[in-house]
Amino acid sequence: MFVQALLIGVLATLCGSVFLELWVWVMRNPIIEGALVGLILGDWMTGATIGATIQLIYMGQITVGGISSFDKCYAGVIATAVTMLSHQTPEVGVTIAVTLGTIGLLASNLTMAVNAVFVHMADKYIETGETKRLWIYNWLLPNLFAGVVYGLPAFFVCYFGAGAFESFMASLPAFISNALTVVGSILPALGIGMMFKAVYKQKFLAFAIIGFVLIAYLHLDIIACTLVGGAAALLYWTLGLDKLTEGE
Repeated sequence: MFVQALLIGVLATLCGSVFLELWVWVMRNPIIEGALVGLILGDWMTGATIGATIQLIYMGQITVGGISSFDKCYAGVIATAVTMLSHQTPEVGVTIAVTLGTIGLLASNLTMAVNAVFVHMADKYIETGETKRLWIYNWLLPNLFAGVVYGLPAFFVCYFGAGAFESFMASLPAFISNALTVVGSILPALGIGMMFKAVYKQKFLAFAIIGFVLIAYLHLDIIACTLVGGAAALLYWTLGLDKLTEGE
């Protein structure tokens, strides 16, 4: 378990920092983070399922001015790890992610504040033209600090806290456990509703109805619905329907 907790700590550090620009925009999402956590813990499918469920909450979330309403590392990496290690359902994992994602805002805000200090520390080298040392303040120190506020909490939570959390959850009365499951089932629907409100256009309403029928009445799985949605988008583009509806 030590090695797994250590690897999750490294993953949390990477997801909480700007280690690589590509990593930030592609990998720092709960569905990807969850799959990677699951891979470390030996069950990538369960991790991806939990991560995908967490992803649904934040589908309509919009980042304004670089300020997010949750921390993706705490919600995606740490929450998925805790959910798997404590043998909880994805629905309970959602409630864990909301809590940890909010707590993680302290880490993200602290990271931005401290990184600003590193920038000013680099100013003296810019003034003297010693640009070879800039990478220390612009890359090395920020990533090391990310290890403190993201990597260490992830390691300690996974190594010491998962068992305690599982015992705590087992001691809860049934009605509280059921309430957590119900809340966790509702939150993804809220996230989808927020996204739908943000991207809604009347000309696409028919496609939303078709998707609802496919799932609610025909009980198709997500892969089948994705293929139907891709085919509908392809037809919309190849038949030139986008040209016919321009300006609406």
